[in-house]
Amino acid sequence: MKKSPFWNRATAGWRALLPVVVFHLTLLGPGPDRVEATDLIGGEAPHILTPEESLAAFTMAEGFEINLWASEVEMPILSPCAMTFDSEGRLWVTCIPSQPHALPDKKPQDSLVVLEDTDRDGVADKSSVFYHDLYLAMGLAVTDGGKTVYVCDEPNLLKLTDEDGDLKADKKEIFLHGFGTEDNHHFISGFQWGPGGRLFFGQGLFLNTQVETPYGPVRAHEAAVFRLDPRDQKLEVFGNYGWSNVWGVVFDEWGQGLIADASPALNYYLSHTSGRFDYPKPGKYDDYIAVRGGYSFTPIGRRPSCGNELLWSEHFPEEVRGWYVTNQMKGWHGLRWYRLKEEGSGYAADQPRGEEELLTTTDTTFRPVAQQIGPDGALYVLDYYNPIVGHTTYSFRDPRHIKTHGRIWRVTAKDRPLVWQPKIRGESVETQLDLLKDRLNHRWRYFARRELQERDPAEVLPVLEKWIAATNDEHDLCEALWVSQGLNHYDLPLLKRLLKADSHDARTAAVRVLRYWQEQMTPDEALALLDAAVSDPSQRVRLEAVVALGFHADPSKAIEVAAKALDQEMDLGFRMAARDTFTWLSKRAESVPETVDHFLLPYISDDELLTEALDEAVCREILIRASLPAEKHQAALAFLGEKNGRDALGELLTDLESISDWEEGALPVFTARLLDWDANELKAQSEAIGSLALKSENASVRAKAGAALLRMGLPNELAENASVARKLDFLGAVKSAGRGQAPDTLADKVVSLLATSEPRSVRLAAIEATPLFPDHDAESLKQLAGLADENAAGDLQVSFAALDAMKRIPAATWPEDYANKVLTRIRISATPNLRFDPDHFSVKAGSAVELTFYNPDNLYHNLVVVDAGALDRVGLAADVLAADPKGLEKNYVPDVPGILHWTPQLTIGGARTHVLRFYAPEKPGDYPYICTFPGHWRAMRGVMEVVE
Repeated sequence: MKKSPFWNRATAGWRALLPVVVFHLTLLGPGPDRVEATDLIGGEAPHILTPEESLAAFTMAEGFEINLWASEVEMPILSPCAMTFDSEGRLWVTCIPSQPHALPDKKPQDSLVVLEDTDRDGVADKSSVFYHDLYLAMGLAVTDGGKTVYVCDEPNLLKLTDEDGDLKADKKEIFLHGFGTEDNHHFISGFQWGPGGRLFFGQGLFLNTQVETPYGPVRAHEAAVFRLDPRDQKLEVFGNYGWSNVWGVVFDEWGQGLIADASPALNYYLSHTSGRFDYPKPGKYDDYIAVRGGYSFTPIGRRPSCGNELLWSEHFPEEVRGWYVTNQMKGWHGLRWYRLKEEGSGYAADQPRGEEELLTTTDTTFRPVAQQIGPDGALYVLDYYNPIVGHTTYSFRDPRHIKTHGRIWRVTAKDRPLVWQPKIRGESVETQLDLLKDRLNHRWRYFARRELQERDPAEVLPVLEKWIAATNDEHDLCEALWVSQGLNHYDLPLLKRLLKADSHDARTAAVRVLRYWQEQMTPDEALALLDAAVSDPSQRVRLEAVVALGFHADPSKAIEVAAKALDQEMDLGFRMAARDTFTWLSKRAESVPETVDHFLLPYISDDELLTEALDEAVCREILIRASLPAEKHQAALAFLGEKNGRDALGELLTDLESISDWEEGALPVFTARLLDWDANELKAQSEAIGSLALKSENASVRAKAGAALLRMGLPNELAENASVARKLDFLGAVKSAGRGQAPDTLADKVVSLLATSEPRSVRLAAIEATPLFPDHDAESLKQLAGLADENAAGDLQVSFAALDAMKRIPAATWPEDYANKVLTRIRISATPNLRFDPDHFSVKAGSAVELTFYNPDNLYHNLVVVDAGALDRVGLAADVLAADPKGLEKNYVPDVPGILHWTPQLTIGGARTHVLRFYAPEKPGDYPYICTFPGHWRAMRGVMEVVE
């Protein structure tokens, strides 16, 4: 491949490792205009490979191969960000060299480029710059055979029109204005035409969107999925949930939406988040961890990723056809693939090939940002190709934000023929309808359907009606329904036919259309159809019916019908959608069914819960919430006890004897409340309490019941058992009873369990129990101080546990020579805005420190304590590890002087906390702690202040 002068200048600069290099690029633009971009680059040389070197770095799954389709060497693709094919097989690519931000006094000139493989040899050979005055074009959609393009131009969505067919934009309109730009790489992206002819796209968190439309303002706070009808500018927020950055929307063969959340690399069934809600939607991030763990159909911990696609192409072998493809661009670089299977109301996924992914590479500058099936049936992969990505982890001024590279790769199956897309644009309606029957090549149907939806209804509908009458294939009928929806043609007979289809997938698709077409019906007619759907044997159909009922004209009737779904199976995703629907309807209905009230109890605040009249469901919810006062728990127990013919203590003990699902959630409250009664009241139930202390399968129940026995003065059986399990139960009972509450005669038994001959778990439990006997404080202090000293150079967990236990004995009783036996326990959390909380703490020189680091975020974070003055050295060295394929394996902790203590990288999918135990430096001063994930250290930093 012949290299352009531009390539020679660019790569020479990097390969010579010059500290500062200036690149000057000139591209042909529309007409006489020329596009110029100048980039000043310096600092650490990034890991840049030629396209040929990058190609050699790939490892493909068995039976697959890859080739370079286009690169910056021959084509004007600089920092390519989004792509889509059109119905004629041309690839449209947005390029964003202005990333991460525009420069002062320089007009951004991001571009929209069209690439073609005119000779069908598997390599692009023609390019056209369609438009070049864009700013951070993160997404696009092409329609009308390439005559019309919707493309991002922050903060706008533009409509570009080619009036003469020369692949140059002749007309520019600001189609919609007001999309959030507070975090520009979370701007709207992932554009995809839905089966019903509407355009879907997403945005990420940190954004506040307020778009004025002919129907009023449309607002979205944080991450959202939008649905747009370009014909009338009708925009809606289709989904609003606790995602990070929606960067991928795709629809399967039955029109079921799948979305990719880039930052955590999780993937969701779109219908689970499509329930109706009031803006601003409350609590969408409150249960984000539950959302991530409960609803994503792909594994956690494979982040970040951009874009998604389904391998619906006859070119690929049947084994993998229909598999879901996403990617990863940090830590591990490549394409991941999953086999999807229906599960409940959504999807589950597995990987039949185990650890063999579709594509992986040792080139850490490979940054896949999109993938799509092309006109030959191959999978095309857009490569942003940049040493660094994002601007939250790297400075806006980081010189490694290069603006000069971009590649497009083409993945094919070995020894299988390509399957070229037939001519679609301009073909007859009959030809287009025949293409809708193809079940193996999804993109053929995608483009043929779109072509029909763009045409004059008078041309399409007469032929479509004959086609419908001639087929009984339920998927074909769904295609006809979607074409009708795209043409705004209300076909009630076809809809009713599909609502009674044998295939539950067809019925699901029909209810999804009914959500919108009910506006064309009388409320009662729509309600009758939805009533039948709510009782459907398929959970997916019922899900769509409940969602649709949120948009019914009569909330009072709709909520009565929707409530019927509560008597049937509902998985977590279904419950999420139902929560939104019922919350919306209950605020507008004249009355709310009791079953709906009970369903919504877990989602209301403590204050709201306490206004509810007590019944069994309300009492159970009260007992699950440890945040409520003890007297509210007691009142709930008393209510349930009266209902069941026993007192409150009897009710509590009965619940503890047989723990059901809801009682499992109430265990923290139950065990805490057991000690609310005095010894005399407890003695009346001593037999039941003794049984719990010895026989319960739950350790916390045994501990609290044992504590109750100790308070009653009935400890013998607990103390005498010699098994490890019983020793732990005995010590747990002493601890639960509290200081001064266990019989003093048990102190010697506790001390005996400190012996080194005991298992470590027993010794640690005994350490916690030792300071709980006030009459033995002097002896306990001596025992604990000795343990701390004996283990100071070895088992720090034992040593520090002893120091911590000493703090429970009043300081006034301490000898003077114990004054230096100080343990500082500190818990530091990562925050979503790349900070540590707290970012400062103080310790005494030479004292013990137990630091617990907690990362609730969906990004990788660690905590590294460094020597005074070593912050920059360690941070910069960590940045270099970004180019190391084993950087994550090394936890991005560089091998340089100045690192005192460190935790591994923590994120979703693994441990969320890590404990560091160490002694503070003897020298007073400020000792920084930072996150060494590349780039994070510039923001995530704090100070451990060591004082005399």
